[in-house]
Formats: sequence, C-alpha cells, structure tokens
Amino acid sequence: MHSLFATRLCAPIALAARHAACLLLFLVCLTPTQLTQAAQSTPLGLVSLLEGDAVLLRDNAKFALVEGASLQRDDIIELGGKKGFMLLEFTDGSSVALGPATSVQLAPRLSAERTKIEARLYLLQGWLKVSAAKGSSWALSSSSFDLTGLTQDAVIFSQGNSGQIFAEAGDLNLRPLLPAGTAAVKLTSGGFLTWSGSGKPELAQRAPAGFLQNIPKAFQDKLPSRAAFFKGKDIKPNRLGEVSYADAQAWLNAEPAVRKANLNRWKALARSPEFRKGLLADIKSHPEWESILFAPQAASAPQKSAGPEAAAKY
Repeated sequence: MHSLFATRLCAPIALAARHAACLLLFLVCLTPTQLTQAAQSTPLGLVSLLEGDAVLLRDNAKFALVEGASLQRDDIIELGGKKGFMLLEFTDGSSVALGPATSVQLAPRLSAERTKIEARLYLLQGWLKVSAAKGSSWALSSSSFDLTGLTQDAVIFSQGNSGQIFAEAGDLNLRPLLPAGTAAVKLTSGGFLTWSGSGKPELAQRAPAGFLQNIPKAFQDKLPSRAAFFKGKDIKPNRLGEVSYADAQAWLNAEPAVRKANLNRWKALARSPEFRKGLLADIKSHPEWESILFAPQAASAPQKSAGPEAAAKY
C-alpha cells in the first residue's frame, strides 16, 4: 500500500519535471529572433469595451477590433469617429480609455533618443484616460511630452505639438518636449497643465471649465472591470487585409523615433505598388525609406570563363 501510494505520488512529480526539462530545452534552442517574437506575442491586455469602429495594425496586417481581442506589444490602435470609445484593460489591472479620433501604439520600441522611459503607450493623437492599478507606476509618451510616475488617474489630450493634461487623482510628472530644454513639471491631484510647443507650459491648480466640457462623456464614469468576462476565450480580431499606405501614413510621418521603430515591420510592404507609390510621393516626410526604396540592384552573375575547348581555338 505504501509502495503504491509512493508510486502515485512520484509519478506526477516526475511528469512535471520532464515537462519543465522540455520547456527549458525548447527555450534554449530558440534563436534570439524567436525569443523576441515570443515576447511580442505575449498579451499585454485586451479590449474590454468598444463603441464605434476601431482598427488594429499588427505587423503587415489590418484588423477590425472586437471586444475581448487580446493586445500585444507594438500593436497600433486607431479609434475613429466623433463618438468612438474603447476601454483597454491590462494584465496588472490598469486600464486606458480611448476617446474619439485617437491613435496609440502599445509599448513601442522607440529608438535611442526616446528610450529614457519605458512607455506603456505612445499617444500619436487624441484623448486618453489612464487609470493605473494600485502599486503600479505608469509612463507614456507622445511627440510633445513624456509622462512618468502616474499612480492613479489622468486625462490627456494631445494634438501635434500641443496638449493638455488633468491629474484627476494622484500625482504625476510631465515633461513637455518643446521648446527644447523645458523642465519636467510635477502635477499634484487636481492640477492641470497645458502646452503649445512654442511657449512656456502653463500650470493651473484646477482644470478650466472649457477642458472639462470637452472631455469625452464616457470618461466621466468609473467603469467596472470586464476582463473576467473574456477569460479563457480566444477571441480574434477580424482580418481586413494588408496594411495600406493610407492606413500607416500618420505613423510613417511621425517623429523620427517612431518612424524608425516601425520601419522593419512595414519594410516588406515596399513591394506593394500602392504602398511604394505613397512612400515615394511623400519621401521627404520619411527619408529613412530611401535606402529601402532605392536599394542597389544585386550585381549581375559573372559570365563563365572560357573553357579549355575555347582556349584551344586560339
């Protein structure tokens, strides 16, 4: 009886050990590229609520987002319309609400000049409400600011080189990037900052009425988490086709650090006549594509040297 019990007890342990050994061997055998791809495919969170139409750009493909779809690093989300709304819930319990006409990229690998912070999001344009989970500290970027140390709630609007931010609850640090050399500003709970990119940022103790009136109505309510509803469900976004130049144009013409971060993912699209035509027409806005569009042709194969028979004729 004792021997039988020991056999039943040890069998699962031995099986688990074999599985662990196989997993370790599998990881060791992966190339650096495969390890990077595995990390990229790890879900960061999901779309838990969606009103209106939203597009996902992932690698070279374009998808229509749906509720429950998981999100990965480098994903680009475009929420259109005048009344669109989306709630993203992250694995640590944090959430980000997107307002209409908003474009973001998740955890992008920005080039060296913009890697001073580990940004969870890059805001190209539009409205965000970030609610950090207890114990977490958020950082995010845009072409006009770097935000760090967010531990509660903040509402952000960004358009071009200007923007506004309301520290709805908790403190945060924000550094406008223009004009160059602008110092970071600490916002305490209730504080408000506006910047234009050409002058000194303006700090106020409370948000003005005009800003509060423009905040998307959906931002005004504290929404309950819906992540548990989708747990265990493999919900896929609907593939719409290949990314077109028009789909990617705003990102192709963004600041240099963002353009370089997305160069490799779309390099293969240069073979598409439509995509290539768009790149060529606006090459001054993304000069890093010149080396791809005008890559030197492979050298012609050398002619075969004359054999002994040919030499014999002379």
